[in-house]
Amino acid sequence: MFTLLIRNKITYTILLLLLMRGFEVPAQSNSNLSSARTFSKFDDNSELKEKIYEFKYSDPNLAISMCLNSLEEYIPLGPSRFTLFLYSTLGELYLKKDLPVLALSYLEDAMYEYELIRRDGIAFRNSKPPLQPWLTLNIGNIFFKQGEYDKALERYKLSMINFTKIDSLLPKIRGLSTTFNNIALVHIELRNYNLAIENITKAYNLRLNNNFNPIDIAHSFKSFSELYFKWDMEDKGNLYLAKTDSVNMLIQKQKSFSKYKDFDDLTFKLSDNYVGNCYEYRGEYLFNQKKYRQALKAYNSASSYYGEFAFQKVSLMNKKANVYYMLSDFENCLKVIEECILLSKEQNLQKEEVVALELKFKVLNKLGLSSEIEITVDEILKNKDYRYSVQIDQLLSGLESKNEILIKKREIEDEKSQKSRIISMSIITILILIFATAYFLSRKVYLDKQMIIANQNEKIALTDLEHKKRELASISTNIVQENEQISNILKDLKYYTSLLNVDKEKTIFNPLIKSINRILNEKRKDDLYSDQFNAAYPGYLEYLTRTFSDLTTADLKLCTFLRMNLNTKEMADIMGLSVRSVESRRYRLRKKLELSKDEDLVSKLISLNY
Repeated sequence: MFTLLIRNKITYTILLLLLMRGFEVPAQSNSNLSSARTFSKFDDNSELKEKIYEFKYSDPNLAISMCLNSLEEYIPLGPSRFTLFLYSTLGELYLKKDLPVLALSYLEDAMYEYELIRRDGIAFRNSKPPLQPWLTLNIGNIFFKQGEYDKALERYKLSMINFTKIDSLLPKIRGLSTTFNNIALVHIELRNYNLAIENITKAYNLRLNNNFNPIDIAHSFKSFSELYFKWDMEDKGNLYLAKTDSVNMLIQKQKSFSKYKDFDDLTFKLSDNYVGNCYEYRGEYLFNQKKYRQALKAYNSASSYYGEFAFQKVSLMNKKANVYYMLSDFENCLKVIEECILLSKEQNLQKEEVVALELKFKVLNKLGLSSEIEITVDEILKNKDYRYSVQIDQLLSGLESKNEILIKKREIEDEKSQKSRIISMSIITILILIFATAYFLSRKVYLDKQMIIANQNEKIALTDLEHKKRELASISTNIVQENEQISNILKDLKYYTSLLNVDKEKTIFNPLIKSINRILNEKRKDDLYSDQFNAAYPGYLEYLTRTFSDLTTADLKLCTFLRMNLNTKEMADIMGLSVRSVESRRYRLRKKLELSKDEDLVSKLISLNY
C-alpha cells in the first residue's frame, strides 16, 4: 500500500516541488515537542553553537558541561546573544533529563538575559518582542511534560502572540508553525482531536505557503500521522506515514546536491527520525488493537530509522519486548530486555532500565524461575535507588553550577557597582577638595587678617599693661613719698608741740594732729592702689587666693608690695607699721607659702606662673 501511495502522481509532484524550492536549516527537535535553533552560520560563536546543538541529542551531559564552561567564560563580558543561547539550551537539556525545576530556572534566566539585551540595545537579526517567544514556548514544554496542560496552553498562546510581533517573515512563520504543533499535542493528550487537527493544519499551511524546507513539511506529516493513529484512524495514519517516508527518501537521495551543502548530518538524521516516529505511532496503535505481530513489524521498521538516537531506541526496545511478552515469546522477550538493559546502562537511562527490569520480572515469574526473580527484584530496587540518587546528584550539581553562575554574575555586578561608586566618590571628592580649597583660602585670608588684628590688639594690650605697671610703680612711689612727707610733718608737729610749756597751748594743736592722722589712715585704706595693681597684674591675687587659701587680706596686700619690689621701710610707711612689724609679717608669709630657707620671697612672688 505504501508503494502505491508513494507512486501517487499528485503527492509525488507536490513533494518534488517542495524539494526544488528554497529552504533554510530545519527547526525541529527529535521529540514530539518542537523547538528551534535560533542561530545561523553568521552568528557569533556559530561553530560552538553547532557542537552544543549536536551534543544536545547525542550526549546531553557533554552539552551541559560545554554550556556551563562557556557561561563561566562569557558572563564577565556582559549580556549577549550567545549567553542567551546558553541559558536557553541548559533549560532544554535539563528538561530532557527530567529536572523541571532546573530547566525552568535556566529558562527564566534566559528571559532575564533577553531583557538585559533589549535594554542594552544589542542587535538581533529580527525585531525584539517584549518576551522571547522561543523561551516562552520551552517553558510551556516544561508544563506539558509535567501534565499541566492548562499552563502549557497559556504559555504556547503567549509565545504565539510574541511570534506575530517579529518583523522577519521566515522566523515568524517557523515560530508560529512550531507553536501550533505544540498546541496540537496538548489537545491530543486531552483527546480534543478536532482541535488538534485544526492546529496541525494551521502549521502545515504556514509552512507550505511560505516556501519552507521539506524537512519541516515532513514534521507536519509526522504530526498528522501521530494524531490519526491516536484517533484510531488507521488509514489516514498510514497515509501520512507514507508521505513522511516519501519526503525522507527524496531528501536522502539528493543530500549530495549543492542545495543541501549547508545542511549538517543531524538534519538528515532528523529526517530519518520522523519516519521512525511514524512507524512507532503505528506500532502503538496496532498494539492497542492487540495486533501484536503487526505491531512488532512496525516497531522493527521504526528501529531501522532511529540510528544514533539512543533515547528512542531504548524506549522502542521496551515496547518490542512488551509485544513478545504479549505473544508469550519469552525467549525473544528476554533477549530484547537484556539488550535494552545493556544499552540503558551505556546511555545512563535509568528510567528505561527500570521498565525493562520490571518486564523481566513478569517474564521470569511466568517461567517460574524463582532464583532469577530474586536477583531481578534486587536489581530493580538497586536501580530505583541508583536512579533517585543520580537524579539528586544531577539536581545538586545543577544547583551548584547555577549558584556559581549567580555568584559570578553578582561579583560582576558588584564590581560594576564598585567602579560606579568609585567614580561617583572621586567626583564628589574632587568637588569637596575644590570647595575645601576655596574655603581654606578664604579662611586663611580671614585668619591672617584676624592674626594681624590680634597682634595689634596684643601689642596694644601689652603697651597698656606696661603703662599700667608704670602707673602702679608711680603710684607706689607717690604713696610712699606722700606718706613719708605727711609722717615727717606729723612727727615735726608732735615734736614742736612737745616743746610748749603750757598745756593749753598744746591742746590747740590736737585737732590738727588728729586731722593729719585721719588723712594718713585714709590714704592707707585707699583702694586706688589695689585697683591699679589688679589692672597691671590681672589674675595675680586670684591665683594666690586659689593656691594658698589661708592668706589673709593683709597678706595679699603685702604680696602686692613685694611683687612691686618695695623694700621693708617703704612697705612700713605705706602700711603705717613699724619696720619690725613688716618683717614679722614677711616671716609669717614665708611660712604660709611654704618656702625653704634658700628660697627668696620676692623672687618667688615675682616668678609665679599664673
